[in-house]
Amino acid sequence: MLERAVFVIALTLWCAACGPARQPDVAAAPPAQAASAPAPASSSGGRVWDVTQITCAQLLNAEDDDRAAAMMFYYGYLAATAGIKVIDVDKIDGNIHRVVEQCSKAPQLTVPQAFDIAFGRPPRP
Repeated sequence: MLERAVFVIALTLWCAACGPARQPDVAAAPPAQAASAPAPASSSGGRVWDVTQITCAQLLNAEDDDRAAAMMFYYGYLAATAGIKVIDVDKIDGNIHRVVEQCSKAPQLTVPQAFDIAFGRPPRP
């Protein structure tokens, strides 16, 4: 529970630092605009990820802790890119479950596409 509280605080601060945005419905699910695909090592020697290209298969094959962290990243990232500044914390688990179910049905989708479909939006290209 402490981890969740820390996450909520961090997510709130992170979202508050994002640019101008519309005021969404409190129960709104974050729109999908991100997925991550491993890319070649950067000049600094670290790995570079394109958050728009990670597939559901990659996400589902990740270790449990990594998958959980990635889902929370996407949830916050996609909310921020959509300008969502208010998140109903009680809906996070259910919303993430919807996305994981969608990923299980269509592992070829990118994670942002899975978010789109899970929340009734047309999937992005």
